[in-house]
Amino acid sequence: MTNLEAQVIAVLSRSAMLPASALSGDKRLADLGIGSLEQIECILALEDEFKVEFPDTNLQKMETVQDLVDFVRRAAPPPPGRTSS
Repeated sequence: MTNLEAQVIAVLSRSAMLPASALSGDKRLADLGIGSLEQIECILALEDEFKVEFPDTNLQKMETVQDLVDFVRRAAPPPPGRTSS
């Protein structure tokens, strides 16, 4: 697990009030009991934490934990001292 994945899982764990051990990339949000309102709360928490914005058109496509990790990876600015490729 990368540092980014661990950070996303930590934010999801806090937002959805689920143990981090229950969250892995292949888990579907619906299967974890994260309904549409909880998903919005999780996305807002990720936006705040990573300074990214999830376009409304992408929200329906966010079905798994890995979908959220992948979006944050693409949208988040690179850490200081690193450039994106």
